[in-house]
Amino acid sequence: MNYANNVKPKGNRIVNILIFIGLLIIVSSPTMFAGAIIHSAANHENLWIVISITIIGMIWTILMMWLFRWYYQKRSYETQQHQFKLKDILINILWLIGMRVVISICIVIMESVYNENTSENDKILMNQMEQLRNLSVSTVIALLFFLIIIVFVAPYLEEILFRGIFKETIFRKSAFVLPLLISSVIFSSLHGSTNWISFVMYMTLGLGFYMAYNRRKNLKDSMMVHMLNNAIAATSMVVMLFS
Repeated sequence: MNYANNVKPKGNRIVNILIFIGLLIIVSSPTMFAGAIIHSAANHENLWIVISITIIGMIWTILMMWLFRWYYQKRSYETQQHQFKLKDILINILWLIGMRVVISICIVIMESVYNENTSENDKILMNQMEQLRNLSVSTVIALLFFLIIIVFVAPYLEEILFRGIFKETIFRKSAFVLPLLISSVIFSSLHGSTNWISFVMYMTLGLGFYMAYNRRKNLKDSMMVHMLNNAIAATSMVVMLFS
């Protein structure tokens, strides 16, 4: 038996599951703050109101990032001292390309079956951005906060939660198939899939992020792939918004 791979999660597993559910409830709260700032800016509320909500949102976001990271570091059984080499960056880019190819195929199928070329989650995000078409100081602040959340904060929190905390506080170190599948199903469910093709799309993303993490048991890898993926989506939305 390989005892190095037979490490059990720290603490009580039931308690760890309950904590995971609690973190699952609040993981999207920074995105909700971004939506509140967009709503305030789009309705031409006083600039200082927009700034005040943004400051509160920033403080809350930093608190969430600290909380998730603190809990993960406290309960993790994986080493967190990983360095990026050129090989790792290239492998992560290849993971991203492979995932985007699958997503593109799913979009083509979804358009032919349901006459839709975007998921419900992307529609919601795009509808929020549509409110910022008329540029002003308030809408620029809202747009910048929104993009930071989508490209950097959401991938950071989701990778810690779905790949790190879920795997390392509930399953043994040797576990692979169950955490891979279950975390990907939960990840897809969280992103508001309305048909089986969009569900497969987000599950594919979840599987891809998990495989990127699992290669070195390193969240930095899955975070990189996730951030690049969201950056592509955010860039497309910005181009559509101002085209």
